[in-house]
Amino acid sequence: MERHSRWFLLFVILSLLSIFFFPATSYAGQSWMKYFRKDTLLNTYMRAYAVSGEKLYVGTYGDGMVIYTGDQTRNVNSKTSGSSPGANDGLISDNITTMCLDERNQRLWIGTIEGLCSCSLDATDWKRFTAKDGLANDVIRDIAIDASGLVWVGTPSGVSVYDGSGWTTYDTQSGLNENSVHSITVQGDAVWVASVGGSVSRFKDGAWKLFMRY
Repeated sequence: MERHSRWFLLFVILSLLSIFFFPATSYAGQSWMKYFRKDTLLNTYMRAYAVSGEKLYVGTYGDGMVIYTGDQTRNVNSKTSGSSPGANDGLISDNITTMCLDERNQRLWIGTIEGLCSCSLDATDWKRFTAKDGLANDVIRDIAIDASGLVWVGTPSGVSVYDGSGWTTYDTQSGLNENSVHSITVQGDAVWVASVGGSVSRFKDGAWKLFMRY
């Protein structure tokens, strides 16, 4: 028993040392690169990412977004992304929860714990959306874009859909099985929504259908 305890203690010590001396590693091109907090990654607690060609967008929980182009890195946060000091634009929160690339309109959608925002692929031309604008909830859990270009946003209070000019929300009163949405997937002309409670619903041809419920 004492021998097993010594081995367990050694395992814990080696694990802690590996965290400090062997940082997260990513692959780019033909070589591996390691990033420390001091080397622009900012926060190893990565919550989301999106890819556009050779450009990688990484969202962290607490330090905003990092844009990596292969030869340079740019940090974007709520303090540096606004167009002017008094403007109500830029990244709405540094606590990013999800990202989605809109290839048709060349925009990046970013969900946070304080609302939703979108920007051009060079991280300019920002737009912000919150519950005051029509979102079901300011906490954003997932984002998806369907074949017609509609932006579907999952929240703890249902699904909000943006058509470019306004929002429509679906919840239990309008056919969704459960309001607390976990994730959204688009397949063809159907949108699939999974809930925190374990249900999976499909929206197709203007109507909701429950497919699974635990």
